[in-house]
Amino acid sequence: MPARGRTGLWLLMAAGLMLLALVLAHLGSQVRPRQLVAPLADLPVALGPWRGVGPDVALDQATLDLLKPQDYLLRNYIDAQGQVCALFAAYFGLQVEGAIIHSPRHCLPGAGWRIMSRDLVEVPSPQGPRPVNHLVIGQALDRMSVLYWYQGRGRVEANEYLDRLFLVLDGLRRQRTDGALVRLTSPLASGDARVLAAQLQMAEALIPALERLLPGVER
Repeated sequence: MPARGRTGLWLLMAAGLMLLALVLAHLGSQVRPRQLVAPLADLPVALGPWRGVGPDVALDQATLDLLKPQDYLLRNYIDAQGQVCALFAAYFGLQVEGAIIHSPRHCLPGAGWRIMSRDLVEVPSPQGPRPVNHLVIGQALDRMSVLYWYQGRGRVEANEYLDRLFLVLDGLRRQRTDGALVRLTSPLASGDARVLAAQLQMAEALIPALERLLPGVER
């Protein structure tokens, strides 16, 4: 893309984010928080071939103060081949300026970790394939495979800008801004496509299981 085109795109995105901040500030006084049907800790321990292991992990207070989730779940799963996958889900019953879902693309890099690659992959579902984000992050010789998406209000969305657009539209039309960030992280051996395939299998079982815990969609 030419430099002028990139500049125009960044200016458009910046203007969109400024509009989002203004709309969320306005909606914050009008939109009520939506409550989960059940706590995220009630998510099934069995998800397809994956099984939860060990106690759920607690986040430190500094992280909670930064993220400001209404509820969250950090749980390790393992499959029959011994592959480990860490599930992190954070739910926000009311997203307003200062308490909005953070993109993992901005949160994951740090402490020596960097994003090595980024693309979209598809999770099968009865409604058709659902695109989700796939990152490979690295630190020295270590690699991790990360899937993440935004879920709530009847949608599963990979693109954070589309998710925020729908957030504004749903806030204006339906008086709700609830939603969740969902992330799956697994150690990745170099070139091992089986890790991603296993994560997609988990995501296929996870998405509908989470949908049963999230607030319903008004028709």
